[in-house]
Amino acid sequence: MELKKLLRPRKLAIVGATEKETMAGFATRMFLEQCEKRQDDLYLVSRTNQEVYGKTCCKTLSGIPEDIDLAVICTPKAAVLPLLEEAAAKGAKGAVVFASGYAETGKPEDIALEEALIQKAGELDLAVMGPNCAGFLNFIDRIFSFGFLFQARTRAGNVGLISQSGQVCMALMESDKVNFSYVISAGNSRIVSMEDYMEFLVQEEHTEVIAVYLEGIQNPVKFAAALRAAAEKKKPVVVLKAGRSEKGMRAAASHTGNLSGSDQHIDALLKKFGAIRVDDLEEMLSVCMAVTTLPALPCRNGLAFVNISGGETTISADAGSLYGLTLPDFGEETVRRLKEVLPPFATAQNPMDLTGGSDGVTMEKAVEIILEDPQIQMLVTGLQVTHKISDVTIYDYLEGLIRYCKKGNKKPVAVIPMIESGRDPQILERLREAGVPILPPPHYGYRVIRHLLAYTDYLNDMSSRTLELYRPSPDDGGSRRALSEHESKLELRSYGIPCTREAVAGSPEEAIRIAEQTGYPVVMKIESPDILHKTEAGGVRVGISCREEVLQAYEEILRNAKAYRPDARINGVLVQEMLKSGLELIVGVNNDVRLGPSVLLGLGGIFTEIFRDTALYPAPLNRWEALRMIDALRGKPLLYGYRGGAELDVDALAELLVKVGRFAVEKKDSLEEMDLNPVFVYPKGEGVKAADALIVYRVKT
Repeated sequence: MELKKLLRPRKLAIVGATEKETMAGFATRMFLEQCEKRQDDLYLVSRTNQEVYGKTCCKTLSGIPEDIDLAVICTPKAAVLPLLEEAAAKGAKGAVVFASGYAETGKPEDIALEEALIQKAGELDLAVMGPNCAGFLNFIDRIFSFGFLFQARTRAGNVGLISQSGQVCMALMESDKVNFSYVISAGNSRIVSMEDYMEFLVQEEHTEVIAVYLEGIQNPVKFAAALRAAAEKKKPVVVLKAGRSEKGMRAAASHTGNLSGSDQHIDALLKKFGAIRVDDLEEMLSVCMAVTTLPALPCRNGLAFVNISGGETTISADAGSLYGLTLPDFGEETVRRLKEVLPPFATAQNPMDLTGGSDGVTMEKAVEIILEDPQIQMLVTGLQVTHKISDVTIYDYLEGLIRYCKKGNKKPVAVIPMIESGRDPQILERLREAGVPILPPPHYGYRVIRHLLAYTDYLNDMSSRTLELYRPSPDDGGSRRALSEHESKLELRSYGIPCTREAVAGSPEEAIRIAEQTGYPVVMKIESPDILHKTEAGGVRVGISCREEVLQAYEEILRNAKAYRPDARINGVLVQEMLKSGLELIVGVNNDVRLGPSVLLGLGGIFTEIFRDTALYPAPLNRWEALRMIDALRGKPLLYGYRGGAELDVDALAELLVKVGRFAVEKKDSLEEMDLNPVFVYPKGEGVKAADALIVYRVKT
């Protein structure tokens, strides 16, 4: 497919051109009104109109006097397939199909029609946008093929937008915060996929930031490759992914399945490949605006807050701390220099209140001094820029800030007002020209900065990551097959995963022999692939310390198991060493049928489901990534000697995570999920060991 012919056509035709207030009419009108220099490149096709908005129409595509690159098809779906053939005969390699009523209805006949459309596009080698889309806007070449009326923009920007919703495109274009290079309403995107558009914008030289509204990922491996390519070009990808709700999570037999639903998998994928995930459209716009306005992103955490009142200073410091923004103390030389320019009653500290005794000159000098401090990587000021600024002194401070920034500052500066209000458009434009974005009020504004810091951290660490994604082979259905605990551990031991010493007893006498060889005390459990939650079945006994207790436990476990599930396959009773206590964690794998396997780490034992303190990372992973997973846990202080406790064997835990990741990748085509719960983590140098294990495979029919 040639996306250049689709998105950057030399010649194009709008089929079904009209002056009626329909998608066809809006597309025709907006092109003719807004693309003045491309009028000779556009042909209008209409069977009923001789001219539309004063431009002569051709009766058919075949009647166009020259070849075209793109056909914008604005007709009902019944006419689409023959029009594609006619367009291809005129040399077209791209088509936009507005028509809806395809697979999105769920009706068999509409699904079949979409499949026919896909097949036809393949036969004709046509890059088809849609169906069920609003089209696209190319502001670089001034090519509009969009089926809605929208706010006209006279200049191109550098944000490329891809959306699976036409209304999201409309909403974002209503804002004047950013200007776009491309706006793409992808629709059903079954022929040209979201990933294809991403690949195009990654390579497109006029696009500096890619914004994506995503409802689903069609090709995760291709999606990850596009994210990786964007990161290599230092081109941020800002993603708003719909579908975080609990209803989207799949029920599973193990803790891992319950803790790692599909949205968590997507979140982990986005983090692994450097995408910036946002929660709503306002946040998306603000991140894009910050990236495209700032001359450089902050290279690391370390901010200075400079305001003109004590209240603003306190509020900004509190809000910034919620997002992990650090405010280093100024160095001695910085403090000395600041005292020379600040009013006598102002304090040279971070955050800093310039006080009412300062002015624009003070602001200019203070900003210069602060940003020369090596500990400070970015400066934020809370100047209140409203639609009509009532405090005229604000203009003076802004002038000072702009004078400094126009000198070519190397470190970023942003304005974060205390409240949301209209913006003085002249001030807004002057600040933009100076490389200073006006971000939303604190809780949005500082969250944007947190995203920028996370992105630059990612770029700095990119060479340390395993930037690979392994998708399972297509799932053709089948059933689930759980291994027993002992069977699971035998498989995991072959990957070097440390598990308990144990054996299966088929009789009371054999149980006694195994217990004596293992050494008291021991743990005894029912060994069955059909009883996954052994405690609930009364199938576990701990602290067994003598022969008599072994005999009693053996009989009780079998009796309880048979009562709990009479039809269960029972291999015997598992006799295993009783591990000494340690910090209990859960380690697992959930293998998403679309996104592939991810490794899960979390607080274990009885707290697994209560606190849900977990980290998820797509397999494979290396030691560096495993350590980042560990650091992502809120409970990580427990691993590093919290309140005088022993420092635990974090290195052994990281090694375990790497081995689990290798197991997950090698078993990706058959593995459903895997649990190690609990994993005991011991003091440094003493390692880790899994007390229980469960592997569930998919059995293909």
